[in-house]
Amino acid sequence: MLRDVFNSIGGFESYGLISMIIFVAFFAMLILHTISLKKKDVETFGRMPLDDSSKESDKNQDS
Repeated sequence: MLRDVFNSIGGFESYGLISMIIFVAFFAMLILHTISLKKKDVETFGRMPLDDSSKESDKNQDS
C-alpha cells in the first residue's frame, strides 16, 4: 500500500538524490573550512575549555 502511494507521487525519487547532494556539499564545505583554519586559531580553540580568562572578564563586567 505504501509503495503504491509513493509511486503515485511524481518526482518522489529525486528527493533522495537532492538531499544526498546537499549533505555531501555541506560536509565537503565543512571539511574545507576545517582544513583552512590557521594553526594559531586551532590552538586557541583547544585551550578555550581550560582557559579561565573568560570567567575573569565576566566578573569584571558584572561590577
